[in-house]
Amino acid sequence: MVSEAEKIQKKTSCEHQAECMKMVQLIVDGQASDEQINQFKLNMSTCLPCEKGYELEKCIKETMQLRLERKSVPVSLIDCIKQKISML
Repeated sequence: MVSEAEKIQKKTSCEHQAECMKMVQLIVDGQASDEQINQFKLNMSTCLPCEKGYELEKCIKETMQLRLERKSVPVSLIDCIKQKISML
């Protein structure tokens, strides 16, 4: 038996791909508002490229978090970076 969700035909191309991928980054990075997340979920439910893009970015982030080792950064390097940023 096919569920109602499976009956929905998803788009195979996205008219707003650049904006959608920016939204994916905000969501994956935890910077999107609840409203943005809900709006993107609605879009993703009908757009295959958005769904695949989200899944790929989420998978990349999870893999990086598992495989990268966190190391302490020398205070002198932090100060140097802050100084250069403040000069911009």
